[in-house]
Amino acid sequence: MGEVKLLKPEEAGLTDMIQTFEDGIRTEEKSGSYEWWYFDSKYADGSSLVIVFYTKPVTSFAKAFKPFVSLNYISPNGKEIRTTFESKDFSFSKDSCDVKIGDCYIKGNLSHYAIYFKNDEVECNLTLDARVPSWRPDSGKILFGKTDYFAWLPSVPEGKVIGMLKTKEESIALDGTGYHDHNWGNKQMILLMNDWYWGRAKIGDYVVVSSYIYANKKDGYKATPIFMLAKNGEILTGDAFKYLTYEEKDFIKDSYTKRHVAKTLVYDYNDKENSIHYRVTYKKGDEEVENRS
Repeated sequence: MGEVKLLKPEEAGLTDMIQTFEDGIRTEEKSGSYEWWYFDSKYADGSSLVIVFYTKPVTSFAKAFKPFVSLNYISPNGKEIRTTFESKDFSFSKDSCDVKIGDCYIKGNLSHYAIYFKNDEVECNLTLDARVPSWRPDSGKILFGKTDYFAWLPSVPEGKVIGMLKTKEESIALDGTGYHDHNWGNKQMILLMNDWYWGRAKIGDYVVVSSYIYANKKDGYKATPIFMLAKNGEILTGDAFKYLTYEEKDFIKDSYTKRHVAKTLVYDYNDKENSIHYRVTYKKGDEEVENRS
């Protein structure tokens, strides 16, 4: 059975303070790695938008980069725009988040980001300004065995989003709340993890980012708990391994994967030493996901 370990910052060559280079490219253009920069946002009218910049398809570990960008917008009435763009004209900075794929880009410094997407179907121009500081669980790097790893940096746990989405039929003003994170690794997630739950929410003055990752059978299904809670831009929580109790309830069989998944997740963070106690419950709706990739 291999060891599964969330590395401390010093074990990953980092400091406690997050630096701008951590949101720059962290992998090499070689076989056996992947990387992406993820952005999502929600708006008062019920619409949502996700844009992701990839170095290559996450299921392909080909040696060369094959960068592309995906955009998924769901309107208030449920109409969906799902589209991609790829280009051989690309660049990635090691110093900061400065990713360019054709005319598309994401650029930022952990506090302010500019995000742009354009293809034949849609054009989208956004800014994201952080209202919660960058955060990571320890180093953000989970080691599976001696060399395999998955890394995660929530660069902007929550921020103000404004911008414009243009299609051939209409122009849509966007004003809402957003999130940006950055992931990279050297082995497909499905080969490292049996399953995981991930979520984020903005509830009044509070922002929560959470995840519970189970390793595969060969690593004893070892769990890595991740939990962050902030209020009015200040992060309140610390060590999830020490203070977090986690529970899954109300299991159902997913019609698509045929696996049992929990409809209720409970994160109970109780730091008695500092009189900090929060309980966050997620409840899955009954709606079916019609479009699956």
